[in-house]
Amino acid sequence: MSMSLLQRILVEKPTMAAAEQRVAAFVSTSPAEVGRMSMARLSQACSVSDPTILRFCRRFGFDGYQDFKLQLAQSLVPSAPFSYEQIVAADSIDNIVRKTCRNSLNAIQRLLEDFDAREIAAASERLSEANWIGIYATGISEVTALDAEHKFQRLGLRCQALLGPKKQWMHAESARPGEVALIFSQSGHTKQMVEVAIAARAGGARVVSIAAGDSPLARVSDVTVAVVPYDRTELMTPLASRLNHHLVINMLVTAIAVTSGSEFPDQLPALDSWQTDKI
Repeated sequence: MSMSLLQRILVEKPTMAAAEQRVAAFVSTSPAEVGRMSMARLSQACSVSDPTILRFCRRFGFDGYQDFKLQLAQSLVPSAPFSYEQIVAADSIDNIVRKTCRNSLNAIQRLLEDFDAREIAAASERLSEANWIGIYATGISEVTALDAEHKFQRLGLRCQALLGPKKQWMHAESARPGEVALIFSQSGHTKQMVEVAIAARAGGARVVSIAAGDSPLARVSDVTVAVVPYDRTELMTPLASRLNHHLVINMLVTAIAVTSGSEFPDQLPALDSWQTDKI
């Protein structure tokens, strides 16, 4: 399934003119309010003209403001809930194995339905052009950052997983043009990661985030690969979110390898043979 209108607005916002960026910022932060506003009120709220609002709507394929508002309202309707089989204390090992596998498969299927490949294309382009990549994460996402570091280094990319607040602040505040801050956050609401993104952009670096598409982190990123968080569903669903973040890493690695002409295969055994001794 293609990404929602709100996700498209966030992805295209950096390429817009200043007036349209003000519209994008207002729409992405207050979509429900926009649904109740006339075009004249929206123009006034964004300090732009009515023709600017119309250009903004047509940018996304709508003939007029009313059609845009209708699609925006539909974007706010949540997708079908993530199908999850809760694991309980009475479950046998066999049931635990089966439920864990089915939950993982359901998470992957949901990712496929919600995903937009253009986000991978945009993110991989930013990463492949970077002269250095700082990889940021906190909490359970730190394992994901280390996975990304290992695989990107296999491609010859200059990168480092930056873990811990002190190291993250040191690098983010010294970020320079030509660098990319790659930030992993399941919710996209982690204050530390949002502040790191702001600091890195202030120094001229680009920010690529792997997070929820409608999150505060996405709003301060140049490119967001939107992954719907499933953490609010049941006890074990953070495992599903982590699985999908690792899948995104594999997508990025393969996309960069293919577009750069590398012979790097997508099979994991090829990774395992790197810098390891076999018997």
